[in-house]
Amino acid sequence: MPFFPPEVHPSPTRITVVFFDHTANWSGGEISLFNLVTHLDLERFRPVVVMFEDGALREKLDAAGIETHVAVLDQGFNRARKDALGIKRALAPRPVLALFRYVRALQRILREENAQIVHCNSLKADVLGGIAARLARVPTIWHIRDRIADDYLPPRTARAFRFLARAIPTHIITVSNAALEALQLPPAHLESGRALSIHNGTVLGNFTTLSHAPFSSQRIVIGIVGRLTPWKGQHIFLEAAALVHQKFPDVKFQIVGAPLFDAAAEGYEAKLRRQTCDLHLENVVEWFGFRLDVPQLIEQMDVLVHASTSGEPFGQVIIEGMAAAKPVVATNGGGVPEIVIEGETGLLVPMGDAKAMADALLKLCANPQLAQKMGMAGRKRTFEKFGIDTTAGRVQAVYNSILNG
Repeated sequence: MPFFPPEVHPSPTRITVVFFDHTANWSGGEISLFNLVTHLDLERFRPVVVMFEDGALREKLDAAGIETHVAVLDQGFNRARKDALGIKRALAPRPVLALFRYVRALQRILREENAQIVHCNSLKADVLGGIAARLARVPTIWHIRDRIADDYLPPRTARAFRFLARAIPTHIITVSNAALEALQLPPAHLESGRALSIHNGTVLGNFTTLSHAPFSSQRIVIGIVGRLTPWKGQHIFLEAAALVHQKFPDVKFQIVGAPLFDAAAEGYEAKLRRQTCDLHLENVVEWFGFRLDVPQLIEQMDVLVHASTSGEPFGQVIIEGMAAAKPVVATNGGGVPEIVIEGETGLLVPMGDAKAMADALLKLCANPQLAQKMGMAGRKRTFEKFGIDTTAGRVQAVYNSILNG
């Protein structure tokens, strides 16, 4: 039985929304999913989350009282990178039959749960869950947390998803205007409200107190948070750190995150550690690995860096840093300019430009008052625009529009 807070008295006529996600890893899109389902109006909506594997997300959802299913998908498909998505493997005769059976299993779950809305949270879930929903004749939302663009995905994959986005879902939510534009949808989708952008929100309650204001101590800490993978740009962060270290040798640099999803990312971590040694930064770079206490770690930083080398669909960690009153140095691509106001809440730099990133960091290190002013402006902006309750309210408005026909 799901747990409900004492003040919640769910109606037996609640609307069942089934969420599909291909992974149960505790990573960006799944954290956003967890935040969303735990902040829905539980008197009106009954969320059920179906994952294609077991893991930390399922454990956290169970602990929060959210109903879950694990429908295991063959790992050959599920671990395929999103820039490949197992397309060649899936088109072989035997895998086609296996995927058909899997889709039928998802369809059975929808019928057993009496799903009234399907909400797909990842690219693989968009396809498999979306087809299952179509077969079950249930309205389907694709919540696209990626940027379907040729500089983010291989061109053929991007074209395939743009085509499927017109054919499978009844509604589309993207996490930024940049992600929405990348889909290249017909104007009718936008004019009718079938496709819209809703920014991610963060749990503002995690940032209600400020125990460490930026540059309030002699020890300056500059941090980067995110999955260790080349496009997240930790190697650019290290190059910039080396330039900052030349002028501010006491500054510490923190790398929070671990490789996920594929072996190539583990090789990237080893490369980063070698780069740290090559740049003679062993004594000033701290490695934290995968952590669940990210808000607490951000709280102890003075500057948060976002270093993605291709346009980020949104940038969840950026709003977390801003909520904690940290000035942000971020790469200027994708949905990031929708979050960071240049010169007011942080500094934007070109993607892949370590020198520009270092210059921005040096500017903040040399001007603590400016850094603190930017941090407080970012906190104000996040509390006004990027709270999870705002996000959940807008998503529920989409549900209501579907239910009202």
